[in-house]
Amino acid sequence: MTLDSRTVGQDCSLPAAVTIGSVTVSPATFLAPIADITDGPFRRIVREFGGVGAMFTEMISSDAYTRKCERTLHMARFTEQEKPLFFQIVGKEPDRMANAAEMAAAAGADAVDINMGCPSSTITRHGSGSALLKDLKLAELIVSAVRKRISIPLTIKIRSGWNNQSLVFPEFGKMAERNGVNGIFFHGRTRKEMFRDSVHYDQIAQLKSMLSIPVIGNGDITGRESLSRMMDTGCDGIMVARAAIKKPWIFAELTSDTHVSPGFLLSIMEKQFLEMADIYPEKLALHKMKIFTGWYSRSIPGGKQLRVNLNKITSINEMTQFIHNFQSLNP
Repeated sequence: MTLDSRTVGQDCSLPAAVTIGSVTVSPATFLAPIADITDGPFRRIVREFGGVGAMFTEMISSDAYTRKCERTLHMARFTEQEKPLFFQIVGKEPDRMANAAEMAAAAGADAVDINMGCPSSTITRHGSGSALLKDLKLAELIVSAVRKRISIPLTIKIRSGWNNQSLVFPEFGKMAERNGVNGIFFHGRTRKEMFRDSVHYDQIAQLKSMLSIPVIGNGDITGRESLSRMMDTGCDGIMVARAAIKKPWIFAELTSDTHVSPGFLLSIMEKQFLEMADIYPEKLALHKMKIFTGWYSRSIPGGKQLRVNLNKITSINEMTQFIHNFQSLNP
């Protein structure tokens, strides 16, 4: 069971570090917030593989967090191993967002991020996430309220605009900078585009050229070639989302010449699943385990049969024992 790697030189073109406010992130790589995916066990697995500079919590509802909803408080937990950690909040009420940010800072988060980019209709129909791209005035009220309440770094995550007829990223970038935001995570697509078509690298380059604060490029980074295209924009670092679900070692691949053996991956799966079993009810833990197995098994010989067998399993003990046994066949 091995994770083999060696450091890659400057040819990868990734900055050694980026400083966002008082937080220096090295290397300049970020794990994006992904609902139901980037929980504590997953973040710790990504950290173990290496190559990631900083990570985000899952998107945390400011309403549920400030009301101290048990499920949300559970989602908001993190450990020292996961730091530096950016705590992402979502909502549309300035005071409540400020309260949530203050709670996150008190909990030990290294930075707070305001979500203005989530395209999910579950979020936008309430006026939050990328729906804020349609209301610059409200977005500024939120940013201003949060900035006044926390001393730790503040960032925002945005898209290009609601659609191609309202490309508002320049206005949002300027608004953020004048209100004391320390960095911007920019997904170069509109809300309407969702994840279709190619990311608009020219828009990321444009935003970077306009601002003095760091701009982190997000979208379509799956390997060295796409990393190079993103870094050609002049951005200060990169954020990876969907590609990390399939390959939580992608940051190690981007920053070093890394090979993950099937046996090592299976051992990591077992470790992650045991952590899930400790913190989630059995039914939820099994559900999440099967989701991750669907992604990870694509990198394992015999992965299709592994998925078929694991989907029939009805208990955590069966799940972890099966993976342990399968691991012995894939050293």
